[in-house]
Amino acid sequence: RKGLQPTALDLALQYVNARLRDLYPDEQDLFDIVLMTNNHAQVGVRLINSVNHYGLLIDRFCLTGGKNPIGYLKAYLTNLYIAADSEKVQEAIQEGIASATMFDGAKDMAYCDTQLRVAFDGDAVLFSDESEHFTKEHGLDKFFQYDTLCESKPLAQGPLKGFLEDLGRLQKKFYAKNERLLCPIRTYLVTARSAASSGARVLKTLRRWGLEIDEALFLAGAPKSPILVKIRPHIFFDDHMFHIEGAPKLGSIAAYGFNKKFSS
Repeated sequence: RKGLQPTALDLALQYVNARLRDLYPDEQDLFDIVLMTNNHAQVGVRLINSVNHYGLLIDRFCLTGGKNPIGYLKAYLTNLYIAADSEKVQEAIQEGIASATMFDGAKDMAYCDTQLRVAFDGDAVLFSDESEHFTKEHGLDKFFQYDTLCESKPLAQGPLKGFLEDLGRLQKKFYAKNERLLCPIRTYLVTARSAASSGARVLKTLRRWGLEIDEALFLAGAPKSPILVKIRPHIFFDDHMFHIEGAPKLGSIAAYGFNKKFSS
């Protein structure tokens, strides 16, 4: 990011942290942003000045002096790696780190800075890509029949299930203080699946995992664009490029992972 100017995502993350500290003054389980770059250490002073100038809460830097920073992700206990470089994202996923490529959102769009909004696609994102493989091999009608028969069989986990777990853990801290309705984190499932044929299996899978999703939107193949306009998520995780390419114009800071090599 040029000049490290704060994005709507940065502001929302900082707001969540501030609310957590209001409720739990000694809380350490917060969003921790680590700046990773292959710049040399000499650039550090300029980066620190930018961070301080914009009031960004970034305390940890990883300046690798030309070396690929991917090798440091596990050492930093990274839950989610986001980068503009899709090749680095691919490398991180091969290392088993949930990762996504970030695109700039529409600069003239207003985002909510008092609630972090994260939207997830289902298949190949929260869940494995089992359904996509089955559909390609047997067709859509057979898939609907199969999914109905397997209603009570949980879907295999996808690459971003762990990140939803992390968000849920933080949400529960607000719920414990009777702040459910005022929780500054809101999660969405935005899936092309049909509620009639697949909805029960999806929701039962989340329940089996012990996870909650605030809003589940089953579109049955309808375009996702109108939903994204309404939600305006800070991040929208989807594995299909044609969904992602339009998202910034609709107000989303869209990110997607190269999930095809992920196996649960």
